[in-house]
Amino acid sequence: MSTPYLPVSDTGRVVWLNNFSNRIGQYATSLGLVAADVTSIQHDAAMYSYVVQLQDAGHQYWTAVSSVKKQLRSSPQQTTAPVLPAAPSVGTPPTAVNSGIFNRVALLVARIKQSSAYTAAMGQDLNIIPVTTTINPSDMVPNLSIRIDAGHPLLKWKKGNADGVQLYVDRRDNNGFVALAKVFRNTYLDSMPLPTNTFTATWDYKARYLIGDDEVGQFSPVISINVTRTV
Repeated sequence: MSTPYLPVSDTGRVVWLNNFSNRIGQYATSLGLVAADVTSIQHDAAMYSYVVQLQDAGHQYWTAVSSVKKQLRSSPQQTTAPVLPAAPSVGTPPTAVNSGIFNRVALLVARIKQSSAYTAAMGQDLNIIPVTTTINPSDMVPNLSIRIDAGHPLLKWKKGNADGVQLYVDRRDNNGFVALAKVFRNTYLDSMPLPTNTFTATWDYKARYLIGDDEVGQFSPVISINVTRTV
């Protein structure tokens, strides 16, 4: 359910839910809420945070496995065996909850606002008052930075209100820009080796923000870096 006080991105919603679940208890009695209301939102917050972390770790694991697969399948030269990534672990799952977390949230917020004890100060503290500024996903533009780390390009950016970025690379091999990886953190190490008999190359990168798995907004400015064979 879409509500004007909820952030757009999954990461933003995790922060919002954690704040709401941490603060609702102090207002429960005056607002006429029962212990089950408070416990429910706390379990919802814990589970949503866990699942978002699990998705993030899964995407990172998939990206790392794909990189190893490409090296094993297509590396033009024999190199040291690539290290297999460790399977992700984000701890023990929290208490299971029913689907429709944000539908429940919207109904609970409606109950809170209908209470005669509700005040604007409570609303501010619980972050259930719509913000005055709005974010238009179509205007979002990532700003990439890049440097060499351990012989490979390391890209960084600020996630802001997005969940991640879709990276594209042009290795100047006449293929133009191709999809590189969906990344749900704020860094990415491009471990692709240089082709056989190539000792230096210039690679270009650009990106678009992701909300969930969907690309939004504008492409970042293209950035370039020189990559040199180290062995």
